Amino acid sequence: MNFDFRTLNYLGSKLRLLGFIEGHVQRITPERAGVCDLFAGSGCVSYRLSRQFPVVACDIQHYSRVINNALLRKYDDVQRKVGIFLRMLQSKVNCKNVLLDAFNPLIEFEENAIGGKDALSLTNVIEHGSVEVYNLERNVSPIDSLLLKVSNALRRRNIDDERSLISRYYGGVYFSYRQAVQMDILLELIFKEISVEERDLFLAPLLSAASDVVDTVGKHFAQPIRARDSSGNIKPLVCNKALKDKTVDVITLYVEWLRRYAALPKACYNSLAVQGDFEKCLETLPADVRTVYADPPYTREHYSRFYHVLETISLRDTPKVSTVKTYGKIHVSNGIYRAGRFQSPFCIKSQAIGAFDRMFALSAEDGRNMVLSYSPYDQSKNSHPRVVTIDQIVEVAEKYYKKVEIISAGTFHHNKLNSVEHKLEAADEAELLIVSTNAR
Repeated sequence: MNFDFRTLNYLGSKLRLLGFIEGHVQRITPERAGVCDLFAGSGCVSYRLSRQFPVVACDIQHYSRVINNALLRKYDDVQRKVGIFLRMLQSKVNCKNVLLDAFNPLIEFEENAIGGKDALSLTNVIEHGSVEVYNLERNVSPIDSLLLKVSNALRRRNIDDERSLISRYYGGVYFSYRQAVQMDILLELIFKEISVEERDLFLAPLLSAASDVVDTVGKHFAQPIRARDSSGNIKPLVCNKALKDKTVDVITLYVEWLRRYAALPKACYNSLAVQGDFEKCLETLPADVRTVYADPPYTREHYSRFYHVLETISLRDTPKVSTVKTYGKIHVSNGIYRAGRFQSPFCIKSQAIGAFDRMFALSAEDGRNMVLSYSPYDQSKNSHPRVVTIDQIVEVAEKYYKKVEIISAGTFHHNKLNSVEHKLEAADEAELLIVSTNAR
């Protein structure tokens, strides 16, 4: 059975390296023992490993727990329940919707701009289109009359709450207004009609759909499109991206994703998805988990910035928005980030070595093996420099493990796994695994 599955457009995805990772995890893990995926992210490694091992998928982000639950958990009578949900969805879509009606002025404005390839109007939507930001700042913008009209309509209808969450925060900016309304319609149905125990199976496809349609370069949520160049001229990509991304029907795409999730094969083992930081996870792992696979972040870029919209969709919690101070004035962050989003110690130079030390120590304390992914820094490709070097990580690993191997996926496309010399200078290498066994 095929256990390779992409759920998100994910930074640093290991989808193409699943066989490489699985092979080395299998090599050092006792038969029928469990495995922990410590930074589970988009779930592709956890799902692949689940075909051979019971897996504990751990991540600090709520959206990751949702996705991994959808991938790993064994739900009963899935096809029947999906059929019932789709019939409810069809009925909901066919009815007049108060949220769609409230957002109609902005929907018409944006869709006319897309159809007419009106770059200026689309730029105004990207730069000023969030109703929530308008409510917070009340800055004068070219479309403020439309924003005010929609904001007032939401208040009159008493739906300026979680029922209009995605539409208010991210409509026009990351998604078209129509797409954002469709997401809110789906969220209302999922949270109202699906039990908590089964909700993740229906919520994960919405995260996948959102990742597919987001109107940004790179398909992540680090920031909206920069519509203008340094001279203030509107970039051609504004219209091109809108035509490609903002015209996709989210309901149709969601149904496709739901059917994909529902059809996924499940392993015979019982696996588990948990939310928490790496220390809490390592301290509470079941005794039968004998290998830890870890793929922590290595750059100063905090991953929470790239997926904050997915976190908000998962939590549906109308978060406070973070602010920045520029030229003496406080403004809502350009990316409309969640206030208080997670900042990983692995991304902070002064804390990273300590975090790696704690991770190796906790894993070795219970005699568990560690398989650590490392993506070297290639300056020629303008990638972000690493907060720690491979030599620093190996030095930490050797404090707690008798045997530390560095293994390269450099010839992975030839289906070979080559060990490379210890203390490798890895600037131009492909993905590496640091395999630590026989804890001291």
